[in-house]
Amino acid sequence: MSKISPKVAAQLADEVYDVQDETRLKLFLMRPEFSKKRSDKQMLKAEVGARLINTRDGFGICARGGAGYERDVFLVFRGSTNANYMADWVSNFRIGVETSRTGLPVHIGFNHIFSSMQPKIKAFLATQTDVQRIHCIGHSLGGAVATLAADWVKGHTGKYVRLYTFGAPKPGLEMFARQTTYRLGEGNIHRVYHATDPVPMIPLYPFTHTPLPGWGYHLPSTESLLSADAHDMGRYIKSVGGSGWRALAGPPPLSSNEREVERWLKSDKTLNPFNPKTWDWINAGLMLVLKKIMKGVAVLIQAPFIAAMTLADKIAWLLRKGIDMSKAVAEWVFRLMSKIAQALGMAVVKTVEALTQVVMKQILFRLMDRIGSEAARAVRHLVT
Repeated sequence: MSKISPKVAAQLADEVYDVQDETRLKLFLMRPEFSKKRSDKQMLKAEVGARLINTRDGFGICARGGAGYERDVFLVFRGSTNANYMADWVSNFRIGVETSRTGLPVHIGFNHIFSSMQPKIKAFLATQTDVQRIHCIGHSLGGAVATLAADWVKGHTGKYVRLYTFGAPKPGLEMFARQTTYRLGEGNIHRVYHATDPVPMIPLYPFTHTPLPGWGYHLPSTESLLSADAHDMGRYIKSVGGSGWRALAGPPPLSSNEREVERWLKSDKTLNPFNPKTWDWINAGLMLVLKKIMKGVAVLIQAPFIAAMTLADKIAWLLRKGIDMSKAVAEWVFRLMSKIAQALGMAVVKTVEALTQVVMKQILFRLMDRIGSEAARAVRHLVT
């Protein structure tokens, strides 16, 4: 079977959370999508967290396909759990950049988790010599890890790879997103997210989602505000229902159109910080302004001479360079910073000259903290 239905993908992303309970894991591995042979299945343990808060426990499974999936392999990864919430969240917030197993710039925390499982995945795949397709699946943190896995599996095996994620954060920089999209093919990448789920909003640009270009399956929410409920896997299962992938594909959000983003930056409309569209527009505005400053900004942001700086420092430094470049670019930077400050309830800077690097760093730090706090609240809601 070449493609998993939205319903089955969502169920697998939900039930893999049982990987930390031996009895429930056995029941999960009895699903009809998996082979009945014990030797065709393996539990994956991952190293999660950082130096002070670090743990190693069940994070996913490798399984040979069952009836209808005889030539397939499933790699399924869990999101954050109550058992190790702090370590999981440390991984989420290790917002640095390092080189992935395929040589691309990715999120350091997600890469650490995947790299700790990669030897076991490699060994398992080596035993599946007649496999044709590999399905990588995950929700939340597991979705980000599944994306790194899909990229590596495609590069390592050359097999047909499909990726399915639900409510996942952004796993890497633009170069990673474009290269992974090219390797897998946009039609093989199924990124599902609710409009009001805050987790897919983190981290901010230059981190970005796969596929690129593309906007995934943007599901409407019953809530009009950012919602922890919108991140729940049960809600995703309900949202996809029995629909096929084509039926779930909706129109692109307006924030994906550069002219619309420019129009939004120029507008004087009052921003509602509780409306998820506000943060979508801000991220799109940040992306647009940085690209106006210089091409290849995602690469420059990793440059050695600014490697010791935080992400907020790096972006503030680049924006300050933009102000110094020309009056036209300075105006875009000013409009963007004014929008962000207004959304955060901060005092709006009155002139371009007042936008020092320090001031912009403060605004950006508050922005990252605000969106990160919303995402953390959604994950806490999930595990409690």
